[in-house]
Amino acid sequence: MSESSTAYKLLMRVAQRMRLAAMGRSFYLAFLILCTVFAVTLLIVRLTGLTPGFLTPSNGTWLAFAAVPVLAALLAVLVHRRPTLPDAARLVDRSTGAKDLYLTLSLIDTSAGEYQPLVLRSAEARAATVFPDRVLPFTWQKRFWHAVWLPALIAVGVFGIPQLDPFGKVAKANLVGKRQERLAEAKKATELRLEEVRRKLEEHEEHSAADDAVDELKLAFSKMMPTKKDENLKTLMTEQKDIGKIWRQLSAERLKDMLSESSTMGDQQFGANEDEKLEKWTEELQQGNAGGVQKEMQDIKQALQKLAQTKDPVKRSELMQQLKERLQNLEKLAEKKLHNEEMASALERAMQQLELSEQNDLSQDALEAAMESLELSQAELQDLEQTMKDLKELEQALKTIQQAKKLNEKEKLDGEKTGDCKTLEDYEKLYAKILAESGGGEPQEEEGEGMGQRGFGKGGEAPEDDSIETDFKKEQSKSAVVAGKMLMSMQQKGEAEKGEVVRDYKTLMQSVKQGAMEALNTEQIPPGYHDSIKNYFDSLEKKKEANAPK
Repeated sequence: MSESSTAYKLLMRVAQRMRLAAMGRSFYLAFLILCTVFAVTLLIVRLTGLTPGFLTPSNGTWLAFAAVPVLAALLAVLVHRRPTLPDAARLVDRSTGAKDLYLTLSLIDTSAGEYQPLVLRSAEARAATVFPDRVLPFTWQKRFWHAVWLPALIAVGVFGIPQLDPFGKVAKANLVGKRQERLAEAKKATELRLEEVRRKLEEHEEHSAADDAVDELKLAFSKMMPTKKDENLKTLMTEQKDIGKIWRQLSAERLKDMLSESSTMGDQQFGANEDEKLEKWTEELQQGNAGGVQKEMQDIKQALQKLAQTKDPVKRSELMQQLKERLQNLEKLAEKKLHNEEMASALERAMQQLELSEQNDLSQDALEAAMESLELSQAELQDLEQTMKDLKELEQALKTIQQAKKLNEKEKLDGEKTGDCKTLEDYEKLYAKILAESGGGEPQEEEGEGMGQRGFGKGGEAPEDDSIETDFKKEQSKSAVVAGKMLMSMQQKGEAEKGEVVRDYKTLMQSVKQGAMEALNTEQIPPGYHDSIKNYFDSLEKKKEANAPK
């Protein structure tokens, strides 16, 4: 039989309709069966709560229900019965009343005989009047409503059937779900902050404003000439201003409180009742050394790894308690002493995640999150350590500038002598040596003659020359004396009690000194200026003691 013949094309179209009908029947049956299974499962889950997290109102119930027709269609494609050409021929014979004409035609290639041409002509003649849709009409309308009311009933059940929890499984699952969400949020925040801090550290390695300022200062030192005092002083003042600005920028936010506490440690306002180990770590950090804290964090990371491998409940509980105490100490260091909110937050998250690791269903994920939070704490500490190193370098630069000013005043600031100097320490040692050789310290003022000569005057009255004419007029105000604001009040007493003046002086001096110290702490004056201010008040006290009657 030729594939281009009308009879063959008729049989093929009928076979296609038969296959579509078979797929439709398979889909219909699979859909009804899956809907029934879904409905029964929904009832069991909602009324018993034995499988928390599955088909509950809060999760993807609709997504699971939407999978029912998709799965039914897939089953229909895979398991439907595929019709053959003889099956289509039998259906055509039955529909047209032909007595096995098309069945004989479908099998003619495998049969022999002189009747084949007669069968072909007869089948071709009839094929022109046979239509496939009449041979096999689709009657899906009869079953359509069964595929509508059942899923509609299930949809009502999804909305209307409440979630019961007679065994407490759902409540426990909800608690675990909330913990998992909180853990995921904390991990995300840790990852974002860790990426930001690492990028900041990388940028500092490539470019640092503090290093650039120090390099410019070294270059300025090398260009100093003893005979150009004014130019030298102008350059030094410019460098001092620039370095002081960078110092204030670095210490403006998170380091301000830490540096002010460093200034008040001598007055026992810092760490009086705190742990000695934390005080030691704080002092090391103020010097730009975070080795002690970094070692502690590394030990905690190793303890976390050991905790993840420990199965004994008793040992696990002991190790857990030790880790909590160590993390609490580090958080206290970050919050109370270093005033580093970012580092304190990372350590707080690590403790929370450590507590979550006590839950069996979150143990591994929580420990991994705690490790990441500890890595962030180490990165925050490294950033703080680098900042403190920069501050110390800038402080040393400001002190070296002060030495250079003293040498410039003595006309001994020579850039040619700095050829072997590479670090600020080298410059500081060189300038200290030159100052010592030239007498050191501030230039001493000799007692002068007064009236224009350099030095401290002897006092007395300055002579006047009445022969010089001036525009001075001797007048007296005639304004009336009325009540008003008193600008100055002077009181005179009789003989003062012994020691009263000294007590008043001490009180005033202490008040002024305290105000100056507060200004140093709150106004963030670079440490390069601190010594001069403190030395001034110390000199006042020494002069008072020297002038006191013996």
